[in-house]
Amino acid sequence: MRREMNQAPLPRAIRARTKIEALLVTLLLVFAAEAQAAAVLNVTVTSPWLGILVNFIGGVNVKVTAIQDWNDDGELVRRIRARNLQSLPADALILAFDFRDAKWLGLPFEQYKSYHSLYSELPLGEDRIDASLSDPSVVPFIAQRVLTVLADWDPGNYPYYQRRLAELQARLYSSILAGRQMLKDQSVYDLTGHSSALLQAAGCRLIRPSSEEWAAWNAWKEIPLLTATVSRQAENRTAVVIDYSTPKAIRSSLASNPAVFLFIRPKIDQDYPSFLHDQYISLWSKITSRPLPPPTRRR
Repeated sequence: MRREMNQAPLPRAIRARTKIEALLVTLLLVFAAEAQAAAVLNVTVTSPWLGILVNFIGGVNVKVTAIQDWNDDGELVRRIRARNLQSLPADALILAFDFRDAKWLGLPFEQYKSYHSLYSELPLGEDRIDASLSDPSVVPFIAQRVLTVLADWDPGNYPYYQRRLAELQARLYSSILAGRQMLKDQSVYDLTGHSSALLQAAGCRLIRPSSEEWAAWNAWKEIPLLTATVSRQAENRTAVVIDYSTPKAIRSSLASNPAVFLFIRPKIDQDYPSFLHDQYISLWSKITSRPLPPPTRRR
């Protein structure tokens, strides 16, 4: 007969030790997770553009709160009131474009030992931030300064931030290259307020209204002429593009026009190179989905 061998139970001391070791491993994992969570930098930024760059360069190491952000209509609105800024702790990590930027928002930057501004005075000009930050050639220079600030706050992760900056530069270039492959030499009737650099980077041939036309349309004058002009451009296979900084009268008049493409704004937590790539694809899809014009009748 075959004898069955029953495995002897572990001694009580060994079983108790095994349970203790398992408990210790669990506690270590919990403490490690808590330590990792505590290491996340909570950064308050003055601008959604800064939020986009801090999110990308900081990656998993940051959590961003923006004092200002864009609403669903693409308008810059305040998310944190001045009185709430007073309650920020003295060691809060705060990033602004420059001192004017912080002062205009009522940010008492003197109270915070970890306050940083990228510039003593922003060389772009306050009224040109959107247009300048929409230019892919400008973004890496601003991102480089963001890297410097993050490395000052968190020097141990400098190699990580450096890799993220290199990734931003490489992927931004890749997005522009993809845009050029799709849109190079495409005629564009450019009615945008700040996206011209994005269209030029993709190799588009831009057509702009005259200053007289801009002034009339912006004053809600000759709107039927605007609509007719846009229709004529579309018939000529010219893409008509607006964005959220297009003068309101023009944007409102063309919002429901199926021939018009709207360049939207990125979200603060959005991957910017991917966003730009998607915008180029969407514009290309808009252009290629239009029906061909009727053939010219031969006489």
